Amino acid sequence: MPLNFKKLNLKYLTPASGILGCLIIAIGLFASASHYTRSQHYSPKNHFISELGLASASEYSFVFNICLGIGGLLLMGFTNGLGNYLRKNTIAWYASYIGMLATISFSAIGYYTADNWTAHRAAASVFFSGVMISIVLFSYCIWKSKERKLHYFISLQGFIVAFIYLVVLVWPKTLLTQSVDEPEKFVRPELWGLTVLEWSYCLLIGSWILSVSADLIYVLSRKVNHPSHQGTQ
Repeated sequence: MPLNFKKLNLKYLTPASGILGCLIIAIGLFASASHYTRSQHYSPKNHFISELGLASASEYSFVFNICLGIGGLLLMGFTNGLGNYLRKNTIAWYASYIGMLATISFSAIGYYTADNWTAHRAAASVFFSGVMISIVLFSYCIWKSKERKLHYFISLQGFIVAFIYLVVLVWPKTLLTQSVDEPEKFVRPELWGLTVLEWSYCLLIGSWILSVSADLIYVLSRKVNHPSHQGTQ
């Protein structure tokens, strides 16, 4: 029997894209980290996330890079969908456009690995700054919008993301510069504040996406159970 697309309920496509995107990225992270081949075991305490994409560092680096590419495209769908959901707010459209640029750059990180440092750094910079701006703008819209019914806690999460990003910006990067320019002199510390901050920032981004996705599912399911609210979708 042919599939009747008219009967498909696509309202959950946005949260599904967010959850699936985060899941695929998590699979790539775990696969590469668990097959790390360098002398030290991989740890967020003193390793950057981008090191998981190096073929010289992990047997499953290709899985990590593929997952970044696919995950970024799914998160682009999530970002576009969230902008549509908050469609009456002009700021939400800017957040959506910036977010889609950030997710495209995120996918590019999987293509331009840290071996190609200039391109990798450019893609990472666009992603880190773009996703912060997008999340802050979306969080502001969620905080101000009473009609869309999303929880205010999501806004708080978004502002924490921005704070961590600002800390990353001002954090000393002498060791990072040395690891790139003078790898023969570089000694990896037992605890590297910059890698901990990077992991914290990315995990907070993921938790924000999952929170929005879960809340969207909750809000949309309530509207299904209360047909009188269908006009606000």
